[in-house]
Formats: sequence, structure tokens, C-alpha cells
Amino acid sequence: MDFSSYLRPAETLLATANAILTRHPAWAGAAIAVVSVLALMMLASLALAVATLARSAQSAAQASRIRRSDEPGAKVILARSADPASGFVRRQTEGAIETHIGDYMFGGAFNIVRTSVAVRDAEHAERFLRTSGGDILVWTERDRKGVSFVRVVSRPDGSAEKVRPARAFRLPKEKAAWTPALMRAIAYGVAKHYRPALGRPQDFRPERLRPVVDSLVAILAERPKADSTLLLEMNDDLAAGALQLALAGEEDWIERCVEIARNGVAEISRAASPDRWAAAKITLGRALKLRCERRFDPVMLQESITHLTEAMEALRAEPRFKLAEAAAQTISDAQRLLANRRRFSISAGGI
Repeated sequence: MDFSSYLRPAETLLATANAILTRHPAWAGAAIAVVSVLALMMLASLALAVATLARSAQSAAQASRIRRSDEPGAKVILARSADPASGFVRRQTEGAIETHIGDYMFGGAFNIVRTSVAVRDAEHAERFLRTSGGDILVWTERDRKGVSFVRVVSRPDGSAEKVRPARAFRLPKEKAAWTPALMRAIAYGVAKHYRPALGRPQDFRPERLRPVVDSLVAILAERPKADSTLLLEMNDDLAAGALQLALAGEEDWIERCVEIARNGVAEISRAASPDRWAAAKITLGRALKLRCERRFDPVMLQESITHLTEAMEALRAEPRFKLAEAAAQTISDAQRLLANRRRFSISAGGI
């Protein structure tokens, strides 16, 4: 086959370009510069593509390794970050999880798995968690302002549960702030993302609940420089847990739950967190009422009624509460209408 007909236009184009560059030498330098830049850009793109493929292959290999692991219990994966926090913060955070997360797993088995996969964002973390068959994935990172965070994603308990949004807890930079209480608080926050039942103490027997409540008392007494939102949640969980122990008949917690509930109300701003404030007032009211059942005190009982009344009035102002009241009233009206119609049908012989 004769290719000369195809090559002839290319030869003509090259001859023309050569003639132009011969007559205008300055253009030759510009052409060489342009070609060089284009070549460098192509090389950079190729290198980036190769690096991306290498990272994907590494991630897939490590996910497969973790999935094949036959160790019993929850898999807690410690990953790196594309924007890593300082080495000190990362080491302390990982040490906190390795040392203390077992305190909040209610005796369940777990194993710590380290991986060199660099997490880019929460979506990437959730994807790796699914492919690896892990249960919790934790990593530390630093934002543009230099603030460090520990981030966590975890697998839902069942297929009916929606994907849990990732949580982030702010970490202090000062080395002096990294006390044992702070490290236990970090472990509690990570564990609660995996086990939200830590915020529902009524789900547990007293012997399971008591060590968790004791730990929360010790942590909060030290006032660690932990994430402010996490500390508020821990205050709520402590008040609810102490009340549950008192309700279970733990005599030494009957007095303590009142004090803890009072402190919980004092820590909450009604304007900033009206729902939490109302819940804390209800917890305090219930604690006071329980205390009066053991040793009657009319003043304390009246205080209990006051707290509960204030909480109910605050809740009634909420749109959700009004909607629930409307639904309840409609159900009642419908049931009454159904009962009346049945009586009418029976008396009229229509059935």
C-alpha cells in the first residue's frame, strides 16, 4: 500500500514551518519554549495520573487486607490524613483511642487496625470504611487556620439506619492540655459515634452503666480542654446516666443525681440550646421527685414541679411539639368518631 499520498501534506507543512522559522529566528525560540512547556505539562499530568493509580491500588490492597482479617470484634481503623495534624497531636489522639476506647464498648471485643491510607475527606473515609468492612475510621487533620481536629466515621448498626454523618472534635495545640481526662474524652466521643446508645443509659443494666458514669464524673471533674460540643454532650449523658442508676435503686446515686442534674442545667444556655435546656430541666425535675420519694421534702417537691412545668412550657412553644399535639388531637377525634359511628350503626341495626 502506498502511503506517499498521506505523508505528502505533512512534508509540505514541515517545509513551510521550517521556511518561516528560518526567516524569523526569534520565532524559533518561542516555539521551543511553548513545546517545552507543553511537554512539562504532559509529564506532570502523567505523573499525577500514575500517583493517583498507585494510591487507589494501595487503598484497595489495604481495604482487602482489613476485610480478610478474622479477628473478632469491631474494627477500629486509624488512618492518616491528606492534611495531617502535627505528629504530636496525631500520636496523642491515636494513643487515647488505643488506651481508652475499650472503656466505652460495654465489654464488646474490638481491635485497632492501622493503615497508611491518606483520607481526603469524609466521603473518602466512608467509602474506605465500606470496602474494608471496618466499623470505625478515625483520622486527625489540620485546617487552614492551623486548628487540629479528630474526625470519625462509623458504620450504622443495621441496614435500616441511615449513614451517620461524620463528626469532628476540636483538639488543643498546647501540650500541657493533653491530660488523661482529655484523652478519655476523645475516646468517649469516638466510641459514642459508633455506639449512640451511650446517650441512652436506660438501655443498659446498672452493672454495665456504672463504670461509664463513673468515668464521666472523673473526666468532667478535671474540666479538660476538649471540644465544647463534646463536653456538653458528656454533661447530658452524665446527668441521664446518674438518674438511671438512681431509678435502678442505687442508693448512693439518689443524692448524687440531684447535684449532677443541677450542674447540668447550670451549664446550658436556654437561648443557645432550648431543646437541651428543656431536657436538662426534665432530668432535674425527675431527680428531685425521686429524692422526695425516699425522703419527703415539700419544698424540693415543689421545685421539681417548677422545673418540669418550665420544661413543658418551653417545649409547647416548639413547632414540633405543636405538630405532635395536633396529630394527637386528630387521632383522638378520629377514634371518637369511629366509636360513635359504631354505636350508631349497632343501635340503628345497620351492621
